[in-house]
Amino acid sequence: MTRTHAVPIRVAIFSALAAVAFGSNAGPLLLDLLHPRTDANVPAGYVAQRSEAFRFRTRVDHFDVQNRATFEFNYVSNGEYYRPGGPIFIVVGGNNALNPYFIENGLFHDIARRQGGWLFSNEHRYYGRSSPVGDYSAPNMRFLSVEQALIDLIEWIEHLRREVVRDPNAKVILHGLGYGGAVAIWARQRFPSLIDGAYGSTASVIARVDFAEYGEDMGETIRTLGHGDCYGIVWRGFRTAENLIEAGLYGRLSEMFRTCVPLRADDPLTIETFFYGLKSSFEAEMFGQASPDSVTRMCAELLADPAETALEVLANFFERRYGAFDCVPFDFESNIASALDEEVGVPNNADFGIRQRTYQLCTEFGWFLTSSSGGSPFGTRITYRYFIDTCRAVFGEWIDQSVVYDGVRLTNLHFGADDPRVTNVVYVNAQHDPTRLVSLTDYTNLLANAFVIKGAVVSLDWIAETPLDSEDLLRVREEIVGYVVSWLS
Repeated sequence: MTRTHAVPIRVAIFSALAAVAFGSNAGPLLLDLLHPRTDANVPAGYVAQRSEAFRFRTRVDHFDVQNRATFEFNYVSNGEYYRPGGPIFIVVGGNNALNPYFIENGLFHDIARRQGGWLFSNEHRYYGRSSPVGDYSAPNMRFLSVEQALIDLIEWIEHLRREVVRDPNAKVILHGLGYGGAVAIWARQRFPSLIDGAYGSTASVIARVDFAEYGEDMGETIRTLGHGDCYGIVWRGFRTAENLIEAGLYGRLSEMFRTCVPLRADDPLTIETFFYGLKSSFEAEMFGQASPDSVTRMCAELLADPAETALEVLANFFERRYGAFDCVPFDFESNIASALDEEVGVPNNADFGIRQRTYQLCTEFGWFLTSSSGGSPFGTRITYRYFIDTCRAVFGEWIDQSVVYDGVRLTNLHFGADDPRVTNVVYVNAQHDPTRLVSLTDYTNLLANAFVIKGAVVSLDWIAETPLDSEDLLRVREEIVGYVVSWLS
């Protein structure tokens, strides 16, 4: 394994919701639980102040002894606080481009500073500029998996111990957000002799094909932080839209919501995309600012609308956000367009990781945000078949229901789902963030725990303390610090 010379690094940060809910054509995409919404709190265009950038070479396929091909992935290093004999602190890369912000700021950075730790962060294979293949054609995506990424991580950690920090016995603490947090916890679970502890913020560790509970929980948040009448408006609006579809009045909906492609009976995927787009608009409004006040303001806006019907209120809500567009591309083809690009370096892939994330959802995690259970205010038109068809349209006919279900089953089998039997880990989630339903919110084991931040819509445990922090957020941060210090003792 090799390390190359240090180079300046400049990484632009993107809004998680823009990447998740909308592609380059502003169409709705599969909501991505791999990526945390909390990245919206990272300053845009952050430039490294104290870090150096390097590359590490490892194998393309760790599980085929006959395949000796290698590639390099990026990582950053910040050793300004290191004291000889101190620990290694690693912010584990997720499904986003590498960003030095996380080893120069935040709670994990502050703990490392106090403990004399050396901070690192890696770029996950296939994301950012760390590609093991020449393009992202469907056959070339086969090396993208959690299992491959875990071996990348472990080999790199061994390199850091021996060749960079030059302490083969250095303790190692991992941290990550979203998917990166899941990888961090899974690394501790799989390699407890190498990883001394892991802390995951909003770590989605339970794979699930049909995740209807997500929309149901959004509805409960509207009731709790907004108002029951607000929930009623959304419920009636979506059901009225569905009734218009049942009555064949497609043109009425197309006109009200200014869809670029008219809704038609012979295009059911576009109809499902339309409903998914409406639901995603509410999600962006509720969670985009990482504040419970967003839900309160949204409901106040809906309740103050003088329109006669709930559907008209929804249309007005939608228009106030998309009025700048000549029309809104809520059709199936626009929805998948940004995931079809196979070039490694295009922004959709290098900066947003849209094709790569979609592949992992289709082959390992699922998390299809359906509404077909009828238990949410967002109608019943978003079915799991819609997401299966999306996977097939993007990667080919070989992806069918059995591939998705088998991938989800194996992920849970490999990592234990809600019974991981792992020690020295901490899970942190927000009370009103639906992703907590595929994380762990009640887990006590040897030097391990799970915390839920009361009243929060997203987990901001990882950022440095601010005057606006709630008492419970401050408490959870203190708990995190206590656990990390105990793992080092």
